[in-house]
Amino acid sequence: MDITKTDDFDVIACDLHPMFFTTKLAEEMGDKFDAEILRVQHHHAHAAALCVDNQVDEVICIAADGVGYGEDGTAWGGEILHIQGANYKRVASLIPQKLVGGDLTTKYPSRMVMSMLYDSMDVDELSELMKTSYIQQFKHGEREVDLVIKQLKSGFNTNITTSTGRVLDAISASLGICGKRTYEGEPAMKLESAAYYSKGVVDIPYEIEKDVSNNMDYLNTSKILLKCIELKHNGENVNNIAFGAQKAVALGLAELAINAAKKTGVDTIGATGGVFYNEAISVSVRDKVKSEGYKFIQHKNTCAGDGSVSMGQTAVASWKME
Repeated sequence: MDITKTDDFDVIACDLHPMFFTTKLAEEMGDKFDAEILRVQHHHAHAAALCVDNQVDEVICIAADGVGYGEDGTAWGGEILHIQGANYKRVASLIPQKLVGGDLTTKYPSRMVMSMLYDSMDVDELSELMKTSYIQQFKHGEREVDLVIKQLKSGFNTNITTSTGRVLDAISASLGICGKRTYEGEPAMKLESAAYYSKGVVDIPYEIEKDVSNNMDYLNTSKILLKCIELKHNGENVNNIAFGAQKAVALGLAELAINAAKKTGVDTIGATGGVFYNEAISVSVRDKVKSEGYKFIQHKNTCAGDGSVSMGQTAVASWKME
C-alpha cells in the first residue's frame, strides 16, 4: 500500500517518547491524513503483544528490559503491569535508581554501581571502594569517581530509572565480569554466561518494600548488589555469585507479580521484554509463578524484545477503536 495515496487512516499508533523519530513521523502522518495519534507506553506495547500471542484479555505482566519511556517521564524497565486490553496500570516495579550521565551509564556500568550504592553507604566509603576495587572501569579514573559523587549529591544531569537491564549491568561490573559495554547488552549477556558456568548454589536474599504513599511494591535491587560485593570480597566464586544474583532478581520480580495477582484476582502472569531472552531468569520466574498455582505465559510466535513492540502498539490501537 502506498501511504501517500490513501486517506483511509483512522488512528496512527506510536511510542510514548516525545523525541523518537517514529513519534515525530506519526505526528506528521496524523496531520497529513487527519488521523488520531495514539501514544502507547513501551511496556504496555510489550504486554499487548504477549496477550495477542497467547489470546488472553487480562494478565499481570512482568515487563523487564533496558529502557522504555514511562508515563511519569522516567526510564522504566522493571515493571509489573496489570493489563486489561487497551488499559493498563503500573502496580509494582524495581526500586527507582539514579541514572548519572544518561547514556554514559549504559557504557560504563560502574556508574550505575555507584548510583545503586549511594544511599546505602557512607560517601567516603563508596569513594574508597570505587577507587580501590573498580578504578580501571572508569575512563577518567579518580576524577570521574569524584564527579559522579558530586552529581549524585546535587542531582545534576541525573535521571531516574527502574531498568532491570541497568541492574544486571551493575551486577556484572561489580563482579568484574564486564566493566565497559562495547556492544548492545554486553554486560548483562556476559553475566548470564558467567552464571551458566556456576558450580555451586549461592542464595542471595531479596527484599520487597511497600510505599504506602502510592501503594506500590518495590524490589530493593541495591541490597542484592551489596550482597554480591560482600560475597566477592569474602572470596566466593564469581560464577556462583552471578547465578545467585540473577536468581534473586528473577524471584523478586516473580514475587512482585504474584502479589499483584493476589490483589487483583488475576490468574495469569506473563513475562516480556529483552531480559527474558535470559533463559535462567525466565526459568526461575516461570517456576516460581507456577509453584504458586498461577498460569504462566511467554511469547510463542512473537519475540520478547522490541521486535514485537509495533505489534503491541497496533493491538492497543485496535482495542481502543473497538
